[in-house]
Amino acid sequence: MNGNWVLAACAAACMAASCKNDLDRVAAMDLGGEVPDRITTGAEYVYSDSGVVRNRIRAGTIMEYGAPRPRTVVGDGVELTFFGPDGKAGSHLNAGRGEILPEARLMSVMDQVMFTNALGEQLETEKLIWMQDSGKVYTDLPVKITRAHDIIYGQGLDAAEDFSSYVVRKVTGSLFLDRNDTLAPGNANK
Repeated sequence: MNGNWVLAACAAACMAASCKNDLDRVAAMDLGGEVPDRITTGAEYVYSDSGVVRNRIRAGTIMEYGAPRPRTVVGDGVELTFFGPDGKAGSHLNAGRGEILPEARLMSVMDQVMFTNALGEQLETEKLIWMQDSGKVYTDLPVKITRAHDIIYGQGLDAAEDFSSYVVRKVTGSLFLDRNDTLAPGNANK
């Protein structure tokens, strides 16, 4: 009976020793490449200024990175909603993924970007950059804008951050002109 007790005590001591974590060894592990400081799934972030909600971002995955290159990577679908001064949702931006660079105050979204403004005009492109300091968005890639009766194609775009106003660069496409439209043939001199 004493032999069994000694054998059991030795087994318990070995098991306890094998379960011990060496924090120095864990801290020294090289995970290879950058690893996010925090990962959030099914996230929603709301940004406000002086107590007024300005925009809301939703994403399937949000990965936040610290030094040496602070950034937030959003993926698995991104939705950005801009709110007007009255608190009502105005324009909506959807994309497959994006990246926020807080030091540059810049956000870029990629992969099937669709941006719809309060008038129902819809922009489609593959990449769009939002400069938060200036409140402007732009792209140098091909764009397609669908309006009530028009489809406008172009190479590049500059717009207000809520897509309420925009300039399409290198425009191609067709426009619907009503007879009373100032751009209709014969109305140029009126």
